Amino acid sequence: MIAYQKKTLRQRMLVQRDACGPDERSALSERIITELEALMHERRVKVLHSFLPMGSEVEIFPLLDRAIANGIAVYAPKTLRGRVLEHYRYTGQQHLVPGVFGTKHPAGDQPYTGTYDMIIVPGLAFTPKGDRLGYGAGYYDTFLPQHPKAFTVAVCFPFQVVDDLPVEAHDSAVDRVVIGA
Repeated sequence: MIAYQKKTLRQRMLVQRDACGPDERSALSERIITELEALMHERRVKVLHSFLPMGSEVEIFPLLDRAIANGIAVYAPKTLRGRVLEHYRYTGQQHLVPGVFGTKHPAGDQPYTGTYDMIIVPGLAFTPKGDRLGYGAGYYDTFLPQHPKAFTVAVCFPFQVVDDLPVEAHDSAVDRVVIGA
């Protein structure tokens, strides 16, 4: 029953997000970035982990590029099969290479295994308290518990915040949801 509820909600959120026009997506993304930058400054982030957006996700590449310019070490995941992520230093979009499932990741041969001050998390739906509905593969449900001291932040458009989500024991919540409001 929960699996069906999650699948249905994922489909609905993808349709809604894909229907968001480029101008609206750009304006919302800029507001989200502004809120994220303030949060990063407040939390004195020196080491940031972030997903790399694709499709109709929040466009956070400008944030990542500005973080690098401000001396913040930025790392991004390389998706491997079996719910495994490796993490490489992000140095700009021009240094990304294709990965599995249509993803891109930083080029590199030495994965980072250190800690993070903040982790920016993708997803399809969130509750105001931080419950998260991801894409269904469990990568972040495996990754986040490995970094319990990192401040976790989900970014999404306002319509992706819902009152309630079907949650299972293995689902990892986030500390904050940023919608640029």
